[in-house]
Amino acid sequence: MRKQGRAQSEVLAELDNLRTRDVPWNRVLNSICTVPHEAALRAGQAALDSNLGDLRIFRGCREVEQKALALMGGLLGKADCAGSLVSGGTEANLLAMYVARKRRPDIAHPEIVAGETVHYSFGKVCDMLGITLRVVGLDERFRMRPDAALEAINGNTIALVGTAGSSEFGAVDPIEELAAIAHRRDLYFHVDAATGGFIIPFARALGRDLPQFDFSLAGVSSIAMDPHKYGMSIIPAGAVFFRDQALRDSINLESFFNATPTHHSLIGTRSGAAAAATYAVLETLGFDGYLDVTRKNYRVMDYLIEQLVQHGYRLVAPPQLNIVNVDLPNAVEVMRALEECGWIISVSKRFRHCLRLVVTHHVDEAMVDEFVERLRSIATPPAL
Repeated sequence: MRKQGRAQSEVLAELDNLRTRDVPWNRVLNSICTVPHEAALRAGQAALDSNLGDLRIFRGCREVEQKALALMGGLLGKADCAGSLVSGGTEANLLAMYVARKRRPDIAHPEIVAGETVHYSFGKVCDMLGITLRVVGLDERFRMRPDAALEAINGNTIALVGTAGSSEFGAVDPIEELAAIAHRRDLYFHVDAATGGFIIPFARALGRDLPQFDFSLAGVSSIAMDPHKYGMSIIPAGAVFFRDQALRDSINLESFFNATPTHHSLIGTRSGAAAAATYAVLETLGFDGYLDVTRKNYRVMDYLIEQLVQHGYRLVAPPQLNIVNVDLPNAVEVMRALEECGWIISVSKRFRHCLRLVVTHHVDEAMVDEFVERLRSIATPPAL
């Protein structure tokens, strides 16, 4: 650290200059996050000084969090479900598995069952909580097979995990069938909808063929949902929801001080900016606004697919959510060549032939045209 500080204007100018190195959004096709809504930016900035870990002071921010949670709970089929705003899907998944673990203290060697495309955060979660992750096979569209899940469940299983929008493919597990299995077995069932939570309710309303994934299904115990992805809030803004208050209250972390409320999340000091931003964009857009955003995202995705197919490229599988994977044997090399040209896309480490393209709010048809033209200059479609 410097002995004497620098002029604030000089420091801010340096930061502005460093930010010019960031890739502009109109060249980003790998991120499930996007440009936050203007209402989210303004509300979040106004609440940067708040702390949801100290509710004796920030009483209004606590009310804002509750309002935001109720609005999201309504999207999940249960406005009165119990939840918390958290940092993102990783923390939400950790808290859900913490609850599942506490629910079965009688099991000495706990296991959870999930599909092969379960989010990598579960590797961290299982390592931290001393849980074994049993991964089961997928169908031809990269969705967990219910028969494989049923076969993997045993006396050590404390939870079943379904994914409503995998990071790699946007694939939605057959949540309804998995929920029925969990309900019959009295098994804790967590749905990781960090990707799909702000897509599926609106896509279903638009007539897209997607399964139900929420608390309207009797077997669902908890759900992870990320406002900072397709919800267009600021980063970090995640959420975890439990079917009832009793499940949430098993996360009961006391502080040292009288009158300081019990914490129901992993992080104690947490900014109220995420709550303010999330509430602001939820209220500003409303259901119809998100419906319009979702309609546009699918329109652009369909246009992307049309352009790719027209020029001879093949998809790995028909996408369910707004993630398209192009079948290219040299996908990693293509990714690197695109990045040298200023375009950011992604390729899975496990599925190295899949060129992954994510359509979010900042992507439009003009951007698709530019990208496909650049892709064609780099990668010839494989022969049939």
